[in-house]
Amino acid sequence: MNLEDVKTISQKTLSAQLGAYGFDHVEIEAGKNQDEEDALFMTAKYRAGSSLPGGDVLNNALAVLRSRLQQSGEERFPYLTHRHEDEEAGFEDEPSEQ
Repeated sequence: MNLEDVKTISQKTLSAQLGAYGFDHVEIEAGKNQDEEDALFMTAKYRAGSSLPGGDVLNNALAVLRSRLQQSGEERFPYLTHRHEDEEAGFEDEPSEQ
């Protein structure tokens, strides 16, 4: 599958699973995981001010997403992270000691 196909399925699936929690859209990049296997790195973006759902909801959303992708012929594993729309990706620099 190409990334546009993956994005279409992922957007529809995550909207159904997480829309009530403020899910807005998904960003997807293809890459390699720590074992050098092909993988999908996804970030679910939520509207500012929404609260992220609990672990059970997030785990279920990933399970449903993985199943839908597999049913469509996608073999790469989706690694899914969650961020608010206004949240920066990555780690902030540690404050310097003076």
